[in-house]
This record gives sequence, C-alpha cells and structure tokens, in this order.
Amino acid sequence: MKVIVNPTRKSTQESGTGSEFLVLSNLFRIGINAFLSFGNTKQIDIIIKAKNGLALTVDVKAVRDYSSIPVNNVTGLENHYIVVVVYKRKFEDLSTIPDYYIIPSLEIVKIHNAYKQEKRLLTSKIAAYKNKWDYLAI
Repeated sequence: MKVIVNPTRKSTQESGTGSEFLVLSNLFRIGINAFLSFGNTKQIDIIIKAKNGLALTVDVKAVRDYSSIPVNNVTGLENHYIVVVVYKRKFEDLSTIPDYYIIPSLEIVKIHNAYKQEKRLLTSKIAAYKNKWDYLAI
C-alpha cells in the first residue's frame, strides 16, 4: 500500500521542535549541560544547569525565512534567553547551516518592534547577538 502525503503549508511545530533539538545538540557540543522541557504550551524549551550552579532557561524561536521573529510571549527575566534560529529559506537543505542569535530576554523588551498587537524582532536589530553561545556557558 502506498501512502501519499499531500502537504500544504509547512507546520511551525515541525520547525520549532526540530530547532529545539538542533539548539540542544549545539549546547552539548560546547559542553553545556542542558535538558529539553516537554509540554504543549511552554515558554521554556531548554533548561541549562550552569557551571556556577544557576539554572538558565531558553526559549527557542525559529523562522524558515529571513522574516521577523514573533516574540509576543517573551517576558524579560533574569537568566532567561531567547535563541533565534533563522533557516534562510533553506529549511529542507541539510547542507545549509542556520544562523543562531542568542539574546538575553531582558534585551528583547528593548529591541522588539510593535506591529498592531504583535511584538516582533527584526533580524537587522539582532545582528550583534549572532553566535553568542558564550552567554549560555556561564
């Protein structure tokens, strides 16, 4: 029996879940002790046990395009970070490495743009946070 799947619009859940595992893998690769959080409606995707004994929390945001990143549910908290994964229109291309931006959540409230009811990050405003993995290695 042949099963044919006819996808329409790509699910944000598959890019979100895949990005959480991708970020977790990167954290392991640089020696950071991290754990995935599970649940349907969560604002914390990854928990890090820092070397100094603190717990850091991470919310992973992913976009397949270069478009802005929605941050409506982000709250500025101490020791909470947003990792933005930008796939540059090449989500399906495994040879293309996405861009990573590691942003303290307290900074999000300063750099986001408001569009009607939406809070969004523009990639042009987060360039200084590209590959700042050291923020999570405390």
